[in-house]
Amino acid sequence: MNNLTSRQRKTSCVVGILVLLVPIVLLGMPASGQGEASGGVLARLRSAHDLGESDLGQIDPTSATMNLVLLGLRGVAVNMLRMDLDHYKDTKNWAELRATTEAVITLQPHYIEVWKFLAWNMSYNVSAEWDAVPDRYYWVKEGGKFSQEGTRRNQDSPELLWETGKVWGQKVGRSDEWKYFRGYFLKDPDEETYRGSVDPDVNPKQMDNYLVAKEWYSKANNAEDRHVQHIMMRALFRSYPTRSQLDYADALQREGKFTGVTVAAWQGGFDEWTGIYGAMEFKAPDCVLHMEANEDDVRQMAADNNVSEAVVQRWLKHYQNTTNYRYWRTRSQSEARAETAEAHELIFDGEQEYRKGELDSAVAKLTRGMGLFAEMLERHPDLAIEDLTAEEGMWAVLLWQKILELQQKPVPETYPLKFLWDHHQGLLGELEDRFNRLGL
Repeated sequence: MNNLTSRQRKTSCVVGILVLLVPIVLLGMPASGQGEASGGVLARLRSAHDLGESDLGQIDPTSATMNLVLLGLRGVAVNMLRMDLDHYKDTKNWAELRATTEAVITLQPHYIEVWKFLAWNMSYNVSAEWDAVPDRYYWVKEGGKFSQEGTRRNQDSPELLWETGKVWGQKVGRSDEWKYFRGYFLKDPDEETYRGSVDPDVNPKQMDNYLVAKEWYSKANNAEDRHVQHIMMRALFRSYPTRSQLDYADALQREGKFTGVTVAAWQGGFDEWTGIYGAMEFKAPDCVLHMEANEDDVRQMAADNNVSEAVVQRWLKHYQNTTNYRYWRTRSQSEARAETAEAHELIFDGEQEYRKGELDSAVAKLTRGMGLFAEMLERHPDLAIEDLTAEEGMWAVLLWQKILELQQKPVPETYPLKFLWDHHQGLLGELEDRFNRLGL
């Protein structure tokens, strides 16, 4: 039986409400703007996990986008903004495109696909709209920086970390403008801002673009230890840090650097490919395996997985073929030898001598380079069927034959790399076109 008066019951309710308000206030106290430690428990959690919505003020409060947000139609608002992005790109309204990009990620800061698409759009699509190479590089950087910001807002996303590495590695190092982009990565073309140095937001350690990409790919692998990625087969995904090391060595060669740091880069790539990547375990449907496996390892893996050696061999071959494991193992092992570096250098120098009209010097260097190249292929015959290797050897023979023709001398019946010349005649048309384009 309730003996409380009406006044007493009302007083009890008020006291109860006040008591309940205390934890609500403590939990929901807004941040004071003094860092992660300010505000209540919920504010600190939002700050720690970057889940706040305070940036919505960047969007025009009178716009149709904000109206949709207030009605709970955030996805529709984002789609409208992405259509605006296409319009601004078509009309070359770059200022509005950049501002709209910021608005999109403000609305969906944790939707990974938005970050991936918009970063790719700036680095690949928008950059291609410019004629001047420095302007193209500016938008490549904008896309890379945008992707980096995405990794800050989504620190556990292996996919965004990988995409960032892709911009600094593949876009800077493999695009048609790679010779300029690689130079700009170490000496930014914006002299007024960076005074002949690097852009610190992109390359604070002043490293080669492939080594910066390698760091991002390594971060992606660390995140992939905790979170599943959906970009590609896991064995391929995990190979990218070492592949960047190998791409770094290959880029130095493309730039005419063959000894010293280049040989060391190839040796580092071989050590990482066989010792780190080759030792990683991958779960195939019937067994767990690692790439750098000898016969004893295969027997042990078969025993550990309670399957036959034939099953392990079948999956091992599949994984090695998919990742091109054996090729990169052989290539890096070969390129780390001083004799191989000398062969590349002699062929390169022979071409330069030919360009200068020093025919006797050119033919001597090409002949010596072809001999060392043939010795390299004898040590590693698998490389003879690889297009890039065959193309370099064929190019050396073509130049050598052109010089003999100018000197009115016959081509001997036997010479170094004749076997390569005979077996890769399919490449000859393309090489002749290249020769004519260069005006040699």
